[in-house]
Amino acid sequence: MSADMARKLHPQERLVLLSLEAGEATDETIARETGLPKAAVNKAGLWLKLKGLIEYKDKKEFKISLTTEGRNYAKNGLPEKILLKVCEKDQSLEELRKKVPELTIALAWAKRNGWIEIDKGKITVTKEGGPALSQKTHIEKALETGETSDEAVLAQLKARKLVTVTETKEKIFALTKEGRELIPQLGAAKEEIGQLSPQDLKTGKWREKEFRPYDIHTPVPTAVPAKMHPYTQFINYTRQKLIALGFKEVKGPYVELEFWNSDALFMPQDHPARGIHDVFRIKNLKKGFVKDKLLMKRVSETHKNGWITGSAGWGSWNQEQTLSLIMRSQTTAASARTLGSGARYGKFFTIDRNFRPDVIDATHSFEFHQCEGIVVGEGMNLRHLLGYLKIFGKEIAGIKEVRFRPGYFPFTEPSVEMDGLVNGKWVELAGSGIFRPEVTLPLGVNVPVLAWGIGFGRLAMIKLGITDMRDLFNHDLEWLKNKRIVY
Repeated sequence: MSADMARKLHPQERLVLLSLEAGEATDETIARETGLPKAAVNKAGLWLKLKGLIEYKDKKEFKISLTTEGRNYAKNGLPEKILLKVCEKDQSLEELRKKVPELTIALAWAKRNGWIEIDKGKITVTKEGGPALSQKTHIEKALETGETSDEAVLAQLKARKLVTVTETKEKIFALTKEGRELIPQLGAAKEEIGQLSPQDLKTGKWREKEFRPYDIHTPVPTAVPAKMHPYTQFINYTRQKLIALGFKEVKGPYVELEFWNSDALFMPQDHPARGIHDVFRIKNLKKGFVKDKLLMKRVSETHKNGWITGSAGWGSWNQEQTLSLIMRSQTTAASARTLGSGARYGKFFTIDRNFRPDVIDATHSFEFHQCEGIVVGEGMNLRHLLGYLKIFGKEIAGIKEVRFRPGYFPFTEPSVEMDGLVNGKWVELAGSGIFRPEVTLPLGVNVPVLAWGIGFGRLAMIKLGITDMRDLFNHDLEWLKNKRIVY
C-alpha cells in the first residue's frame, strides 16, 4: 500500500516529505531548501495532510519596530522609571515637574503600576515602587530587544504608541507515523510525468520517464460554482414566466407621490392606510407634482363628488396632501402610473419593493416585494381574472390546488382573494379584482381592467422551502452555497 501511495504522490509532495525527514520545519524553511515557492509548499502540505502523511500547526509572531518615542524611551528610560529615580520622600509635584520632562505620563503609569501614592500634592514611593527601580519591566525588555511574545505587553506598547507591529504567520510541518513509514519508498521513485507537453512529445523525453497515476480516491476541495441568490433567481424565474405569458414589465419610483400611491386608486384621504403608522413619509423634502393637470383635476372631482363615474365620491379632497412624498407602500402605484400614461390595451406587470412600517419577525418586514399585474382590454371579466390567478398559482408557485374567496379592496369591485394549499394548510397568496370606474375613468381608460397583487415574499418562501422571511435576504455563504437553484 505504501509503495502504491508513493507512486501516486506529486513531485512537490515528495520534496516536502523528504525535507521533513530530519524533523519538523516551517514552510519558509522547506521553500528555501526545496526551491519551491512558498505557495506550492503550502498546497503540497494541504494534500499531504489530507492523505494523513503530515500534520502542521500555525505559528504566529509579532515583529515590533520602535517609534521615535519608543527609541527615546529605550535610550533614556521610561518616564515612570525616571520619576522613581528622582523622587525623594514627600516630594512635591512642583519640584518634580522641573526634574521629569513628561511628568503627567510618568505619574499616570507609576500610579497604575502601584509604585507611588499621591496625597495632597505630595508624592510617596510605595514598598512596591522601591524594588521596581532595580528590576526591568516587560516593557523595557521589549524596547531593548525589539520583540515580545506577550500579547498584553504588546497591547500596552501599542496603546502608548511606542511601537508599530507587524504580524507574521507561518506553518510548522511534521511527519505523521504514516509519513515516516513512507519515506523509504520515495528514494527509488523515478522522475514522472504528470502532464504531457509538446516538447516531451517532440523530443521523445516521455519515453525515459514514468507517468504518474491518478489517485481517484484523494479527497478534493468542494468546488462551488458562482450563482445568484436564490431569491434573485426566483424573481427572474417569475419575470420570465410572465413575459412568456405575454405580459410587459413596467416600473415605478420607490419615493412616490400620494397621488399615484393612493388618490389615483380612489383611496379616501382619511383612509387608515394613509396614517403615519402605515406609510413612511419623506422628511424635509419639497412637494412633488403631477405633469398632467387635467388628469389630476379628474381625480380631484372623482374624490369630491364622483365626477362622471356614477359614484358619490368621498366629499372632499386636499391637493396639498396628494402631492406629499412617501415611500411607496404598494406596487399598485406602478399600475396607476401605467394607465395614466396612456396604456389602453395590453398586459402589464411589475415585481418590485414596497415599504411599510412593521415589526421585523419571521413573517413580517418593513421592506417587501410584491408582484403586481393588470390586464386592460375590452370584454375582460371576473372569469378571465380567476383564470389568470389559477395559472399564476400553479405555473409560478407550483401549487396544485387553489381556492378563491370574496375580498375587499378600496379600488376594485368585485374583489377576490386567492389561497393555495401548502403542506395541508390554506395560505393566502394574492388579492385581486376589477378596477372600479372611479379608478379607470379619471385615468382615461373606459374598458375593464383586471388587477392582482401577489405577496411575492410569501410565494418565494413556499417555492424555496423556507419558514423565515429574513432568509430571503440571507448573506450566509454556507446557506447560499447549499441552497438549491430554483427553475
